[in-house]
Amino acid sequence: MSNATPSAPFAGVADEQRLRSILYRGAASAFLFALPIIVFLLIWETTVRLGWVNATILPSPSNIARRAWVLLDPADPAKSILLTHIVVSLWRALSSFALACVLAIPMGLFLGLNRTAYLIASPLLSLLLPLPAVAWAPIFLVIFGQGDITIIAVCFLGAFFPILYSTIQGVRAIGRHSLWVVRSMGASRFDIFRRVLLPGALPALISGLKLGMAHSWRTLVAAEMLAALTHGLGFMIFAARSYMDVSTMFVGIVCLALIGLLIERGVFGSLEALTIHRWHGNGKVGSHR
Repeated sequence: MSNATPSAPFAGVADEQRLRSILYRGAASAFLFALPIIVFLLIWETTVRLGWVNATILPSPSNIARRAWVLLDPADPAKSILLTHIVVSLWRALSSFALACVLAIPMGLFLGLNRTAYLIASPLLSLLLPLPAVAWAPIFLVIFGQGDITIIAVCFLGAFFPILYSTIQGVRAIGRHSLWVVRSMGASRFDIFRRVLLPGALPALISGLKLGMAHSWRTLVAAEMLAALTHGLGFMIFAARSYMDVSTMFVGIVCLALIGLLIERGVFGSLEALTIHRWHGNGKVGSHR
């Protein structure tokens, strides 16, 4: 007991140093990530200001930022045109992605575990997987007409097949011996799923979720250009074309890129840190340890 009190200040110092080290590494990593983007924007800004590029065709980043500020209308966010387009696009993309996850993950688990079902479904998957989802847009327009149903259906197909394929491959990559060992120890089906199937298939599954969200987000633009009636980033970009409002077009493109980056790094990056990096460790090629 006598040694506990003197060691407490040292423990506090150690925790503080560890926290500072984590914050420093995080700041350094963020800076290194942002540095190429900053350099690219500076080169872009310089070339436009020097007149090497026609500003009416390729506006400078500062001009795009000013236009985004006008569309954002921070003084009255409730009436912000840009926020409305962003919210509507996010709702469409996330709805289609959630629907794809609900259907593709259980189906992928089933096909990955059932060899006969996989052999039957494999030719169809090979036939449908290479098709771009936007190719279905004219058919859905004929069936459903313009509106959210067509957009969500097209984005759903964009997300469904990458998630399904990755789930199947993740399950099939698990060795049968792992399942036999767990079964021989009396594990229930839920234990097998929780301790073997989920951790083993998770790296491939999260890769599939990333690809599915990316495909859904990219497909959303084309679907909104074709089928949106009033709102959405794709609709905003396409409508600005009619007025040759290039700055607004680039605002939409930048918003698509930034939102995609936030989803990929913020959502899926955090999910990987909580699962793959924690369960599988970092002792692999490309890791920092």
